[in-house]
Amino acid sequence: MTPEHTRSDSRASGKKSPERTCIATGETGTPASLIRFAIGPEGEVVADLEGKLPGRGIWVSARREAIEKAVAKGLFARAARRSVKAPADLADQVEAGLRRRVLALLGLARKAGQLMAGLAKVEDTAAKAHVVALFLASDAGAEGQRNAGALSARTNAPVVTAFSAEQLGLALGRPNVVHAALTAGGAARKGPARQMSQPGAQERGNAEGGLASGAPVRDKLSRLILDEVGRLQGFLGGA
Repeated sequence: MTPEHTRSDSRASGKKSPERTCIATGETGTPASLIRFAIGPEGEVVADLEGKLPGRGIWVSARREAIEKAVAKGLFARAARRSVKAPADLADQVEAGLRRRVLALLGLARKAGQLMAGLAKVEDTAAKAHVVALFLASDAGAEGQRNAGALSARTNAPVVTAFSAEQLGLALGRPNVVHAALTAGGAARKGPARQMSQPGAQERGNAEGGLASGAPVRDKLSRLILDEVGRLQGFLGGA
């Protein structure tokens, strides 16, 4: 089986998506649950988080321990069938890259009018739109945590705590941000948040990669953000 082995898989949407095989664990999964690596011109192993680098991809589960195993056991060289340079801190590089990517996407969502920051705006958004994810600063106090829990119960949206208030603020172009809400684009924004479409949706979302939301998310930007947040949280062990 080659590193970029593909087979069809049906997601909850009914669409077929490719599956890849992790070189460290032998497990298969969708690209949203793995990290693609490419080999640079000097033989260096490079994390291709956007999936755009040329050449045959090498896939590793989006978990720190899987990447560390691939580096320690020389699995990148085995998969590439050549001598390669896999830095000892590759897992740290991947984590930093995933964080930058999610924050950059949140900035795009803000410009598109799909990300609201500040508790008052988040509460107003939750009453009017389909909220697909809530962001709570990792350094939020007890009151902030209670507010996020109440909002999650109202919207059936997952709460993401992977970033500090300062990090969220820098990404969103304002001082420290404790609360933010991501909404679905297009027609889905006109209706209130819906319950899960069918039992088991949360479990399927986690298994397939990507962050599970309370209802199907079809607009491209929101789906991409949920996928990338899911990869980051899986890498951080569910943070």
